[in-house]
Amino acid sequence: MLPMLTVREIKKCLRLLMLHRLRSFLSTLGILCGVAAMIAMLAIGEGARQETLEQIEQLGMNSMIIRDYSMSEEHRAQAAESKSRGLTMSDADALAKNLPMLASYVPIKTVEAALIGAHVQISPEILATNRFFGEVKGLQLSEGRFLCDMDQKGKNLVCVLGSEVARELGKEGHIGHALRLGEKAFEIVGVLKSIKWKGSRNSFNATRNLDKTILIPLGSEQGTGNFLRGDADRLSEIILQLQPMQNMSEASMLTKKVLDAGHGGYEDYQIVVPQELLRQANRTQQTFNLVLGGIAAISLLVGGIGIMNIMLATISERTREIGIRRAVGASTRHILHQFLLETLLLTLVGACLGVLLGVGFSMLISWIAGWRMIVTFWSIVLSLVMAVFVGIFSGLYPAYQAARMDPILALRSN
Repeated sequence: MLPMLTVREIKKCLRLLMLHRLRSFLSTLGILCGVAAMIAMLAIGEGARQETLEQIEQLGMNSMIIRDYSMSEEHRAQAAESKSRGLTMSDADALAKNLPMLASYVPIKTVEAALIGAHVQISPEILATNRFFGEVKGLQLSEGRFLCDMDQKGKNLVCVLGSEVARELGKEGHIGHALRLGEKAFEIVGVLKSIKWKGSRNSFNATRNLDKTILIPLGSEQGTGNFLRGDADRLSEIILQLQPMQNMSEASMLTKKVLDAGHGGYEDYQIVVPQELLRQANRTQQTFNLVLGGIAAISLLVGGIGIMNIMLATISERTREIGIRRAVGASTRHILHQFLLETLLLTLVGACLGVLLGVGFSMLISWIAGWRMIVTFWSIVLSLVMAVFVGIFSGLYPAYQAARMDPILALRSN
């Protein structure tokens, strides 16, 4: 039974605890560390979850991505036997004809051309693509326009710059100026607004930093330099934008069926479904949070055991006090409330200090290591609730031992 938290009883318990400050502090130390560890661990997990979510969202939640597979010489020979030329525009056209749920598609070709004549040494990624690239990626312009159908049909020598490329080029990075890519000069027709790019070490959900790219119309890249692996018709990636509310699993199976037919059954491509990546990330994160929460719960349990030991020692020292209180009319319930309230106060003080330490430690780690740490309200509430539960559980046995003590024997003790 929980004690009645009256102001008078709280003041009395605090006064008794302050008589032994060092012992009281050591009692709260385990709870303090346990709460701080729980908040810091959950902050790491939440930060990792948010970063993964943002990385996957950059891929497009209502889209699929088909990527060219980097092959060894042996695999290329096997692909040649299957009459597969890798990922090409023929694949994009076949998917457009055979996928009824397709809203638009974006072929992307990586062009390995040098930026010539710039007054600064920069190495942007050059992508040849179509007008749907900006729509699928949700890009916005700070000036000028984006690529259009006429640019692709006419193979116009125009380009759109990422914000960082434009900034590094200075005065030459505005619309109306020309950039020399390989052997051709491309007129700048647009500059993108900066985006919050999130890098990833995972190759499956790796995203490009579009602030460091130059976009040109597909087809205009011929003569600018080397294409991806030397094949002028080879694509590095195809993004499929699906209509809303489509079954991603069904669309993925149909996409694989179409590609297998054009590649002779040889799988020299990768299909990435952002929605599936998100589900996998959420499942992994739930497991990760359970593990971290379990570790922190063990820390709290150890802290609770420490409080129990201190309270048992305290009761043995205050045996005569318990006998006097019983002799003047205190019931077993009063004794139980007193020691349970002392335990609860120790736990609450340790938990509050642990919250402050956990938040501060999370901020420090984020600043030093550069990790993203997010302290959520629910993690603080969960830590406090668990700490209180552990404190009450730890104090029940010592309080019960004190309450059931024989008052006569207690008065006889020295």
